Amino acid sequence: METTRSIYQQGRNYWKKGKAHRVSFIIDAQAYFKAFVEAVLKAERSVYITGWDIDSQLKLLRGDDKPDFPIHLGEFLNYAVRVKPHLHVNILVWDFSALYTFKREPLPAWKFRWKTGERVHFRLDKYLPPGASHHQKIVVIDDRIAFNGGIDLTHVRWDTPEHLPDDPRRTDPWEENYPPFHDVQMLVDGEPAAILGELFRQRWRYAAGKKLPGPEQTVSDPWPQSCLPDITEIDIAVSRTQGRYREKPEIREVEALWADAIASARRHIYIESPFFTSSKIAGAIAKRLYEESGPDIVVVTRKKSHGWLEESTMDAIRAHLVRRVQRVDTAGRFGIYFTEYTGRADLLFEVHSKVLIVDDTFLRIGSSNVSNRSMGLDSECDLSLETWGHPDAAEACTMLRNRLLGEHLGSTHLEVGNTVRTSGSLIRTIEILGGGVRTLRPLEITSIEKNILSEPFLVDPERPMDPDEFIERFIDREDHYSGRKRLIVFSALVLILIALAAAWKWTPLAQYLDIGIISGQIQTVSDYRLMPAIVLLLYVLGGLVVFPVTAMVAITAVLFPPLTALAVSITGAMMSASVVYWIGRVLGRDFVRKVAGQRINQLSRRLARQGLLTVTIIRFIPVAPFSVVNLVAGASHIGFRDYFIGTLIGMSPGFVAITLFTESLLSFLFEPSILNITILGGITLAAIILLVWLKRRIAGKIDQSSGESAS
Repeated sequence: METTRSIYQQGRNYWKKGKAHRVSFIIDAQAYFKAFVEAVLKAERSVYITGWDIDSQLKLLRGDDKPDFPIHLGEFLNYAVRVKPHLHVNILVWDFSALYTFKREPLPAWKFRWKTGERVHFRLDKYLPPGASHHQKIVVIDDRIAFNGGIDLTHVRWDTPEHLPDDPRRTDPWEENYPPFHDVQMLVDGEPAAILGELFRQRWRYAAGKKLPGPEQTVSDPWPQSCLPDITEIDIAVSRTQGRYREKPEIREVEALWADAIASARRHIYIESPFFTSSKIAGAIAKRLYEESGPDIVVVTRKKSHGWLEESTMDAIRAHLVRRVQRVDTAGRFGIYFTEYTGRADLLFEVHSKVLIVDDTFLRIGSSNVSNRSMGLDSECDLSLETWGHPDAAEACTMLRNRLLGEHLGSTHLEVGNTVRTSGSLIRTIEILGGGVRTLRPLEITSIEKNILSEPFLVDPERPMDPDEFIERFIDREDHYSGRKRLIVFSALVLILIALAAAWKWTPLAQYLDIGIISGQIQTVSDYRLMPAIVLLLYVLGGLVVFPVTAMVAITAVLFPPLTALAVSITGAMMSASVVYWIGRVLGRDFVRKVAGQRINQLSRRLARQGLLTVTIIRFIPVAPFSVVNLVAGASHIGFRDYFIGTLIGMSPGFVAITLFTESLLSFLFEPSILNITILGGITLAAIILLVWLKRRIAGKIDQSSGESAS
């Protein structure tokens, strides 16, 4: 497929293009953080920072680097504006999902607004579609130079190209060690830097609601002294992803660029990405493998994702796509690998870089992963270049590929280059040079049970999903009908009780049923000291006989004051859920299937292997009786911690609503006045609105659940 035609098409696969006088490839965060410090110290007017995450406690310099200024990010930026009277720092970070709360620095807005100087301006950016994230990782200095790539200014990023297995310098803000971490950043100057400055100001206007003026002309050159240019005088293209939101249109330049670059390859395609879940990119690769003399393709990724959520979602999607690609790879031209230390299989080497190198003719480095959401939902920014007519740039592209492969194989770039030349294959080069202390191993695709959380539409969507669409896809049609039936039955019950209260008030029925006597009897029962314990026991027994838990909550609300009733009902339900869960765990899936019938097959798939998120959703949007879910959850071997927390989160809003409704209904029954019927109607309406809103909120935010799927 010999060609010298440029793949660039403005508006299709790139936004803007400009001449860079210098380009430098920065491998790993030690070099990037050092270059960042050097550049900020040279800044005159403006520093723009945007990222997926940021941490004021990030230690920028480590080891022998002991300067006479602060080395933690927040203090360093404060120092910079203090010694530079005209310098302003603007920070724009994704207003992250609550799912990431415990992975992030607490109160980042407070840390950057109140613990830094008045010329450090911080904004959390939530101007994006439901389920999306702001994933761009850009730093712009005076619109003169700019960094862009995969590295955020946050913890658990710092590492060196040596990636020592037990480097004592590789610690987080809590002085805990973390595994080796590999990433790549690109540094440019000239017109591309100004374009990235423009991109930042566009986002600032949406996030802050006001325009950020462009920086004044500066004199000094902020290029960091530790970065030698790898390429000079070359055009750099800026490509974006942006999900459609309000007046902002959908932009899929990154996806088109990936597809066009893969289609242009003649000999080799080299990819680094933590994820491999984009169906479009997998399809583009498979298309090249169909060809008799297509390129060999190497993907370097991580062995497995972090935590149960990503393992049962992104890794499951990856497994299905890799199998799809391998089925058409009859010539053995596709290889997907992870980095491992020989004898240290427990040490998970993190590949976080986002790199694509095609032959010696094309290179891109950016924030986008090989995932669906990076192609059409999250905000992304990639820089790329072509080397036609620029032999030095072609050599630099090849050099970068060889350096990266050498880093993973524990070899030098010269060894890699010589082996590629003699073997003619990247895959063969890995086979020849592999097997050392640090090496690349083929990713073994194990059988991962397909479940609701491994559906791409849920965790790795291409586009923003309407909440109603999510509910439609997550819940069976029969569950929709049963939900409507429950609503009809509930409404009918409310009307019957209101009619009954009216009959007590205005008909002779009151002569036969004295509401005062009934109230007194209820009070006598509830005053019994052991009544809370008895009710808790009844919750457990009710779970064993599949008695409706909502009825138990209503009965509890009749017997006790609201706060006591809520505490007893939640405690009782959790006790019942725990007991039935362990019964299901002991009995096993086959026995439970005989008891629950075919329903368990659907429900078990939804609950997945480990499913805090799924349990929460199923509790909130019930698709089976309470006890059936408990039994199936135990039989499905979901982790008890995830099951317990998911049940507590998912059921609490409903319990609150039922308790408040029952309390207001009792007040109306005992005294059916206009005031009490108004209160009853208001609480009923408010409860319905709140529950519907929460249901839509869960649906709208659910595809943020991919843990680090957008890191």
